[in-house]
Amino acid sequence: MSYARGFSQNGTKLKANITEVKEIEMNFTVDSTNGNGLGVRSIKSNGYVRQVFMHTSATPGAGMDGLVNPNPPVGFAWIQFKNNFNYALSGSNSIVSPVSGTPLTSVTANGVYTIVSLGTATLAQWQAVGYPQGFTPVVGGTFVATSSGAIGGSAAVEVPLATGSGISTIDIIGDPNAMINNSNIFTNGGAWVMIRFLSGSTLAATAPANGSVIALRFRFDGSSVSIPDGGPSNSPGSGGL
Repeated sequence: MSYARGFSQNGTKLKANITEVKEIEMNFTVDSTNGNGLGVRSIKSNGYVRQVFMHTSATPGAGMDGLVNPNPPVGFAWIQFKNNFNYALSGSNSIVSPVSGTPLTSVTANGVYTIVSLGTATLAQWQAVGYPQGFTPVVGGTFVATSSGAIGGSAAVEVPLATGSGISTIDIIGDPNAMINNSNIFTNGGAWVMIRFLSGSTLAATAPANGSVIALRFRFDGSSVSIPDGGPSNSPGSGGL
């Protein structure tokens, strides 16, 4: 019998060379044809991100406080936070690929599928085609089919989009420290950061496939305090990042 390993208290203390680390995790869904005219939808950040603008084929729409999407070129995302910061430190990302867009009511053994409609299929019907034991089927749930055949109950699944998100890597444009301290945060909002999506052997700016979920983590220093390294004040490496 296997047992879940409990989380102890040993990993709850983080000590870093940064006085006041501020980390923001966010995600949004790329949707260049959405009628909101923002190029994205479903921004999630627990309220720490003010808006995200990407290229749209619709009429550019207004984000927070009436600010209109400047409609950046394909492959760019213009992100504004609600807070100011003192230094930009680092970032990381991951991308959830979209599904094919073609609903299927049957599966083939050993194929990977994502649920897009539950229909009236029962738990037993889902488990019969490979949905893992102990989980309730939900839209977005992914599984490997263990047998071939119809799911039943008009339920539908889709395979992953063959080309995935189409993105190889993401970089930041310009100096990320240049625009992270707005002079009037209450009127204008806070920091701005521009990112670019790249793909192909030449790493050209490329729009992620619509439906891709872009997950980002930004790390900032919220303090202006510099920690001296103990050496002469003009020694290399002294001061803050």
